[in-house]
Amino acid sequence: MKTRHNSVINPTLASLICCTIVAGLAGLAGNVNAAAVTVTDITDWSTTPVEIVTANLPELGYDGLVYAGINTLSVDKGGGATVYSGFCIDPFHWSIGGPQPGYSTVSLSNAPKPPGTLNAATALDIEDLWAEFFSPSMSSASAAGLQIAIWELVSSNSVATGELPANEAISFSGDTYGASADIASLAAYNGPAATLVGLTGPGQDYVIDMPSNNGRIAPGAVPDGGGTFLMLAMTLGALVLARSAIIERAGQLRKAQAIPVDRRSTVQGK
Repeated sequence: MKTRHNSVINPTLASLICCTIVAGLAGLAGNVNAAAVTVTDITDWSTTPVEIVTANLPELGYDGLVYAGINTLSVDKGGGATVYSGFCIDPFHWSIGGPQPGYSTVSLSNAPKPPGTLNAATALDIEDLWAEFFSPSMSSASAAGLQIAIWELVSSNSVATGELPANEAISFSGDTYGASADIASLAAYNGPAATLVGLTGPGQDYVIDMPSNNGRIAPGAVPDGGGTFLMLAMTLGALVLARSAIIERAGQLRKAQAIPVDRRSTVQGK
């Protein structure tokens, strides 16, 4: 089912927010550490917490069953692989089988690729959702709801920023496993945000919680006498204005993941 999408952000305000965020993040760009990694999606969809939904993915020309749940990702930084639980943050590209050496770890706001690039406000929302709901032992329904909520935020942000036409927005039918409630909870959430890492590369992009500085803001990496702090303050001020609008838009859209369950006959992973 496709829905009509109407702008929820005043154009003048949106322009101001965009310019402020861009200026602030540009000043912080030098603090972001990116590292080359090899990523292998080793998800066993028969055992990971997952539900199956019916998705319409106009950008990919696909309308059918997809998995919504936790991805299992092997990340090799060159000294051996580590396995992480993660989620897809890129509903506009298919996953690629086998080891993929073209990935990088980046701060979440620098992933995923167009047409689903994030801004700092949406990245923060995803980090808040993770802090609120993620657990390696979460139920299949909870994992599906969190995954769908992430897709909704990514896709709605793409439409709101003009990267994706409204008629290319992703939609799906059937149970969304509490995704709308997850997004609605952001309005009242006051806890700490998770510090997440984006994996961006030739296939789908992912988000994981990697306990290292790879892809994170390196404290003190660029001493500038307070200039970076000022730009950060401006950016955070803009995020307060932008966040409610993005959350509201996300609640109006229905999205899904870009991993087909089976294009042939039976349900199976790629």
